[in-house]
Amino acid sequence: MALTLDPEDTRARIHGLAWCGFHPDGDIEWMITDEYLDPDELTAEDRAWVKAEAARACAAKRAAEASWPAQTEYDRLEAVFAQLRSEKIIALHRAGNSLADGHDDVREQWRAAGRLASGIRGCCFYHAQDLDAAVRTGRLYLAFSGGMIPEIDQREANTVAVGRRIVELLRAAGFGAQWSGNINERIEADLGQWRKRSP
Repeated sequence: MALTLDPEDTRARIHGLAWCGFHPDGDIEWMITDEYLDPDELTAEDRAWVKAEAARACAAKRAAEASWPAQTEYDRLEAVFAQLRSEKIIALHRAGNSLADGHDDVREQWRAAGRLASGIRGCCFYHAQDLDAAVRTGRLYLAFSGGMIPEIDQREANTVAVGRRIVELLRAAGFGAQWSGNINERIEADLGQWRKRSP
């Protein structure tokens, strides 16, 4: 019996899940069969194909990891994020699936930290769609803001300062970083490639 799923599309999704480095190998098969595809429409052949493809992609990733340097591009990015956090800037990896999701995650952390009393002065994040693009291209778009300051002028000035600081840290970490200076545009980080070791 022929496959009912789209092999090219599904293979690309499996590759993205395996190579993004955020998911245990054992989770990728069910993420495809139960979340990405409609489990009620899958045949036994579909499921066998997904199982084999997921195993192949994970094995290829593990083999590649063996030749990676001790510190990868993701490790250097996390060091940038850690520095931002030390400067009272919320920095989140893979924050939801969209900009709106990411901002929701930031607000949740801001509220949990104590709102204005926390001293948090901004945020930086990327979401799952940005991560998918980074796995393919090595380029990552970062959203950012100058915090939950009620005064518009002060918030905009703070957002510019946060944006400049993110660019400065990215460049110090050896990444290319482009930003127009417009607070309504995101920062583009050129990582070269996306390499994050899987858990």
